[in-house]
Amino acid sequence: MKNIGILGGTFDPFHLGHLSIMEAAAEERLFDRIILLPARVSPFKIGREIADREDRIAMLECVAAEYPSVTVSRLEIDSTRVSYTFDTLTEMQKQCPGDRLWFIVGSDSLLSLERWYKGRELLRGFSFVLAPRPGFDRTDTEAHIRRYRELYGTEIRILHNRLKDISSTEIKKNIREGKSIDSLVPGPVADYINEHRLYQ
Repeated sequence: MKNIGILGGTFDPFHLGHLSIMEAAAEERLFDRIILLPARVSPFKIGREIADREDRIAMLECVAAEYPSVTVSRLEIDSTRVSYTFDTLTEMQKQCPGDRLWFIVGSDSLLSLERWYKGRELLRGFSFVLAPRPGFDRTDTEAHIRRYRELYGTEIRILHNRLKDISSTEIKKNIREGKSIDSLVPGPVADYINEHRLYQ
């Protein structure tokens, strides 16, 4: 059985905050591989303008090319429907029978997991890794983890490494203002953005 980390998001664009999650998971040896899962439509971001899906895929492929254990899934981005985590992970589990899927979420999402679409089934059926966000309180978080474990049998782990807090809004603002984004996104992503004149 392999442990597979699923890192989902709009990735508009992929930035060093995302990369720090991948690197922390690698340092802690949590996963045999990581799948980057770009969303076509996030239920929480409907109506917001985002980069073309092929550009977002291409930026992720630039990242995956640097990391042999990282792949990119088109499952959500090619879907014609609004994507929900439970549906996506259920489909991915069919594609990876016998493997264990770990969905990576920000620690600020922990409290709301039960309210997600089919939240209770989600908590019963899958495992989670929490990426600490600003304001992270370990004592409070561990209490909620115990509660989920008691109610649903959910296994939840916490990344211990310090993660970078980077905003895609800040990246786009820097681009519009002609400022460098080298400290915000990986080099190959910056090169792609500049070459294709994205977010200008």
